[in-house]
Amino acid sequence: MSLITQKTSRAGEAARHGALSTRRTGKESEQETVGRRQVVVTLTPSPVVDRVYFFEDLVPGTVNRALTVEQYLGGNGINVARTLRLAGNLTRAVAPVSAKDPSGLELMRREGELIRTVLVSPPTRINTVLVSSDGSTTNANQKPGLLPEAEWRSVCEATLDELRTLDADWLVVAGALPMTTDGNPVDLRWLLAQVQQLGVKVCLDVNGADLGRWATSGLVDLVKPNLPELESVAGRQLSTLGDVVAAARELVNAGVGTVLASMGADGLIGVCPNGVRWARVPTAPVINTTGAGDAALAGFLSEGSTITDGNGGSPWTIAFSAALARSAAWGALAVACSTTLLQSLNGTPDVTVQEPDATFRLNHY
Repeated sequence: MSLITQKTSRAGEAARHGALSTRRTGKESEQETVGRRQVVVTLTPSPVVDRVYFFEDLVPGTVNRALTVEQYLGGNGINVARTLRLAGNLTRAVAPVSAKDPSGLELMRREGELIRTVLVSPPTRINTVLVSSDGSTTNANQKPGLLPEAEWRSVCEATLDELRTLDADWLVVAGALPMTTDGNPVDLRWLLAQVQQLGVKVCLDVNGADLGRWATSGLVDLVKPNLPELESVAGRQLSTLGDVVAAARELVNAGVGTVLASMGADGLIGVCPNGVRWARVPTAPVINTTGAGDAALAGFLSEGSTITDGNGGSPWTIAFSAALARSAAWGALAVACSTTLLQSLNGTPDVTVQEPDATFRLNHY
């Protein structure tokens, strides 16, 4: 079993001196190092206004007094873009917001150039997050509103415009997908096909039902399910690392380029046709779990659009391990943060990256 323990800053340097690989665009192919900072556009189809309440001790079924309350614009894609911006990546978050929601519009305005706003008719969702001092988090998430087909097309067009303008490497579609006014889920196929023609890689970080629908479309390069989402797609309980790897390989065999599966305290599993790696932080304090998965995804994408390429040799191993190490480290930083928005990438912890022990039993069970 190979074992790499690395500080993520060193991991990034290893990636920068890794193999050359090919980035394919609609116009040309060019060689670039794996460590090149990535240009990422995110799409949050149904963003939210998060109201976060912090408690010393939260007792269900009783009256609780919050120590502090925060409110900010949220959504998985927006959170990924925020973290990438902290790392110095060029990024843009496309987000539809209700034209009749002054608070949501004001929160978007405060984000400056990070967010490309698309005005739509459904009200912006409001999520309530309850955070206790022991690190436990309770979320009450509002269901997305119904989105007219024409407005969804406008959101897709704005996304494509940002991809072209920034010459992006990745599109990340993250968060809840709304239903259209005719009662059907929004259709991603046209958008993903257009993105593929641009030579831009696609990452999906959506719930289990939507993930299962689109992961096998042949249009997706990376998916980032958490354990319950991967179980939903697999249709069975995953109790060991071996179970997780097997379920992830089923997605890879169905056409997904890479699966990045997050498992909470048990770390992350990265599976692609070239191999498998397991990354985790041996000891990570947990203060608040909200946004940890978004930070982890940003870490994986931050450097090296071609981490999924290669022939499985040593340079690939270095690059893939570096990406996983950074992913685990940024996720650990997020759970150790007292606020729900990651403020800094300083002080990243040591991360262990190795081939997974198939018999390792997950803490979730």
